[in-house]
Amino acid sequence: MGYGREESSEYHAELFQYLQSWGLREFRDEASYYEWQRETLSEEELRDFQRLIEHRYGGEHVDGDIEFYDVLARPDLTPVLYSQRFNYFLTIGASVCRRIVPACRVLDFGCGVGILTVFFAQQHPGVEFVGIDRSSRSIEMACLEAEKRQLTNIRFEVSQVPPHQISGTYDLILSTHALFQAEREPGLPSRSWKTFQRVGDLQRQEQLEVLTGLQGRLDPLLLVLGPMGRMILFEKTWNLGRRIFFQRALDARGLFPVSSPVFCRYRSLDEEVTDGPVYEVARLSQGVETSVWDEEPYRESGETLYRCIGIAAERMGRVLAVDQVSETVSGVHSSMGSWMFRFGLWKEVFVWGLCEHSSGSTGLVIGGDADRDLLHQLVETVTHISESDFERLVQDFWGSLTHAGEDQSVPCYENHHPSAQTIYEALPSKYIQQESTFQDGEGREMHIELGTTTNLTYLYWANTFDQRQLVLMDEERAQVLSEYYRESFQHPHGPPA
Repeated sequence: MGYGREESSEYHAELFQYLQSWGLREFRDEASYYEWQRETLSEEELRDFQRLIEHRYGGEHVDGDIEFYDVLARPDLTPVLYSQRFNYFLTIGASVCRRIVPACRVLDFGCGVGILTVFFAQQHPGVEFVGIDRSSRSIEMACLEAEKRQLTNIRFEVSQVPPHQISGTYDLILSTHALFQAEREPGLPSRSWKTFQRVGDLQRQEQLEVLTGLQGRLDPLLLVLGPMGRMILFEKTWNLGRRIFFQRALDARGLFPVSSPVFCRYRSLDEEVTDGPVYEVARLSQGVETSVWDEEPYRESGETLYRCIGIAAERMGRVLAVDQVSETVSGVHSSMGSWMFRFGLWKEVFVWGLCEHSSGSTGLVIGGDADRDLLHQLVETVTHISESDFERLVQDFWGSLTHAGEDQSVPCYENHHPSAQTIYEALPSKYIQQESTFQDGEGREMHIELGTTTNLTYLYWANTFDQRQLVLMDEERAQVLSEYYRESFQHPHGPPA
């Protein structure tokens, strides 16, 4: 069983208009949003809200969390503050809504002011919905909204955490960002910095379930889940340590995925967020087809790709081109002059494409074997490209090649994803110059390594909570990585960017 990305656009149009009916607005950048926030809220309100955020501390203090959501339930504040999550609601709401059928009775745990619960009830009038939340002000607003929209298939109740004496039995339970919110908790560590595998530490697992509040929330919900019922769960589990911890908690309770977990990508103002995944789980029983849990890191298509221009592209290009050039495509552009694209494979490690044109400027795109197909698509594109499309391709990849800077610190290659480990392991003729493995103050085993590979110098950094970083430089600028190596000991979460 693998992980995918949520691509469905079903319900998006209806949900977009629905969110606007709450007064929510979609913003593409932070500046526009915060300008609207300042126009709408007084300085005193903004200071009070910032105080609540600090007190809430990621949901780890119950009283602060309830006070935070009570304030969010003020009718004048709800549109402004929830607009930050417009695309979250749009993406997650659409993903969950299409999975509700064939349920007849649905419980939405941690429903807040009911933004998504009310939408689900509108879209599925034949289904009975119950929303519960520990914020009484949020439940008041949810009830008023359902009444205003004349919905008869939905009700809301205040429920403490852990939830006690939930009434009824449900064939579907929903929970989005509500089962555990200890955002600072990284979850289960790997065996060592060399691997992503975890040991079966049942004591640590139970400690984390209590610490994060997952045990106190999940177990009472299972008591009201029907024998053939499903759960749709979406938590902040993109981090592998948190995801494995969460999956093992579900597995220990006899819950298994009945569809492939799917990561969701959405914008949060200026930031692209990959979140989730969305889990659809059920108890293991006769007639229910389930899958096994996947404990491998999630890899985004194209995550190994790196683009650079100027001195970094020129020097890396010289290293790459001496090995294996598989194809060369050239042409003349009316404004950009003559150009040449070369593509190749370096030491069975990197696939690459090098763009050079008559101005002397150079652009490079390079990636691991996992993204070889994407580079092959680029070959096909360049081979049959028109003049206008060529200019657009260069602009999309590298911006303006003709104004490339000569920053001596720009890497020839850089990767901050788990895939950096695969590339690091495949580097040929590695020679370690300096290395250190140690424990940081938060229980992480960390490893920092400076070395050489064929005509290149590398810096590799890894820890037991799945963070990986690989940086490659040409030999002429190897001193930059030596300085990074020294500075890394002052930065517990990796070398300085």
